[in-house]
Amino acid sequence: MSPRVVFATAPSEHLGDNDTDRRLHEEACAAVGVDLDHGVWSDPDVAWDAYDLVVVRSTWDYLDHLDAFRGWLDRMDALGTLHNPAPVIAWNLDKRYLLDLARSGVPVIPTAVCTSPGGVDAALAEQSGEAVVKPTVSAGCRLTGRFAPGDPAARVLAVSILDQGTPVLVQPAVATVATEGEVSTVVFDGEVSHSVRKGPLLALGGGLIGGTYAEHLAPEVLTPSRRAVVEAASTAAGRLVADRFQVTDPLLYGRIDVVTLDDGTDVVLEVELAEPSFFLRTDPMAADRFARHLTRRVDAASA
Repeated sequence: MSPRVVFATAPSEHLGDNDTDRRLHEEACAAVGVDLDHGVWSDPDVAWDAYDLVVVRSTWDYLDHLDAFRGWLDRMDALGTLHNPAPVIAWNLDKRYLLDLARSGVPVIPTAVCTSPGGVDAALAEQSGEAVVKPTVSAGCRLTGRFAPGDPAARVLAVSILDQGTPVLVQPAVATVATEGEVSTVVFDGEVSHSVRKGPLLALGGGLIGGTYAEHLAPEVLTPSRRAVVEAASTAAGRLVADRFQVTDPLLYGRIDVVTLDDGTDVVLEVELAEPSFFLRTDPMAADRFARHLTRRVDAASA
């Protein structure tokens, strides 16, 4: 009997044409005999318990329904088939996980968490150059801005985020990101699969370059320094979820974003364990690798 796998997704009207990984997943799963379905996470009629694996892939409307999404994660946790596991996803939705990684010795971008306007003022005053302001829970550069030193718009954005009941992150705007972008590495089952370079997104003064969110991707070969940071972040994240959530198996997937500071140090910008794009179009074998990992997970669960 073919393994039955369902990818949790968002309504088609929300996704549009943005889920560019989907067709490649379908082709690769068919090639290895995986019976793949797609189910909208918020659809009450999806029989999630009918599947061997439930994989969170493109639930990209969760920000508009955060409490409902967290409730869905809680319900899915009881099934024991969700990947990544529900507690890991819930933890990873809040970017304060960066502080947990830093405490574990991972080099992460300097990050201040602000819960008041005064805290924002102090954090912005400590920046020697441009700063990035963002919510602790965000995706797709939502409510994220890059600002010159002393630009009052940075504080305006931060206070508007606080007014919505969400803490604010203040980070340095890394100069190389504005010119070269960042390097994202996709990890399957604890193994590096492939890396891409993502072009710059944030315009100075707030907003996005060109006014819309558009990713420009190119395959990237990891330097030894970046690979070391990626592997350290992957290992540390594994230890954290094992200690905190008793998740002992390697996580099915993750994406680790690395940037280079002005002094040449490579640091982690994000470790995305919830619902990252895999950028499958940049590596012709990546979808096949992931499909094989799915079959191994099903085989291990049924052994």
